Order: sequence, then C-alpha cells, then structure tokens
Amino acid sequence: MNKAKRIVDNMDSENAFAVCSEIGIIDENATPLKQARYINELLNTTESMKIYMTDTMRKCGGCCLSTNAIKIAKKLYAKSNDIAEFLNLLNEADIGGRNLHIFDGKIIAIYKKCYCNIPKKVENMNKKYCECSAGWYMRLFSEVFEKSVTVTIVDTIVNGASECVFEISDYV
Repeated sequence: MNKAKRIVDNMDSENAFAVCSEIGIIDENATPLKQARYINELLNTTESMKIYMTDTMRKCGGCCLSTNAIKIAKKLYAKSNDIAEFLNLLNEADIGGRNLHIFDGKIIAIYKKCYCNIPKKVENMNKKYCECSAGWYMRLFSEVFEKSVTVTIVDTIVNGASECVFEISDYV
C-alpha cells in the first residue's frame, strides 16, 4: 500500500479532511519520491495545525511489521531463558536491526542505518516520521510479551544522529 495514503487513512477523519483540504490527496499510484514529499508536507502541515500525529505514525509503523516476523519472535521468546538470550536470538534472526540489548532494565534498539526508504528521498524529513519505527517496535514487543510496552525515541538519523536509538520499557 501507498505509505502516504496509509497515514491519511489512519488519521482521525476530521483531521484528515482538514489536512487534505490544505495539501490535497495523494494519488494511489504515487512514486516513492512523491509519497516521501507528500508525507513530509503532511507532517509539517499537521505540526503547524497542532494536530497530534504520534499515535497515527506508530500505528502505521506497526503495519510495516510482518506477521511472519512476529511468529518467529514469539517462538524465539518461548525458547529463551531470559530477555538477554531472547534479544540475542532476535539479533541472529535479523529481527529488529541486529543491535538489541538490555541496559538499565530497558531494551535498547539501535539502527546503524535508516531502514526506511521514505526519509532518504527528501531533505529535512519531519522528525515525527520516526514515530513509525517506534510503532514497529511497539507492535513487535507488545505482541511477543502480550502486553503494551512503552517505546521512547532517544535519537534518530533523521534528527541528524549517527544512529537511531529506541528504548523499550514496561515489558515485564
């Protein structure tokens, strides 16, 4: 599915109408470049209109996680003796960026590169876009642990950092 359209479809209908009235509607067959530009404009517009997008972006990020990855993660968790072992197995299975570890009671997830093609296509991508990755982790760990987890964005490449860092807490 068109990622830009998915974001609009996941917005509250009143807010989606307000934003689309301002910036237009994205074509279903838009190229990835057009989608990236539209998403950036959408996020910048919602910011100026004081429309909260964190939940919408996180929901969209959860949609990018395959059910197969969740199945594999659940199997790995079931055979793990503890969280550290589980994270090592996820790293070996290449689920979650290959750099998951425990620090100070929190799961730390680090991306050395941006895995999404959308922010790479435009300059100055709105930082809210990274809530998508937070949503990906939120869905993964909430499904595996069968409870809601908290995901905090520490820093991201889109922010200008050399790597993306997320903290996952409240999983116990």
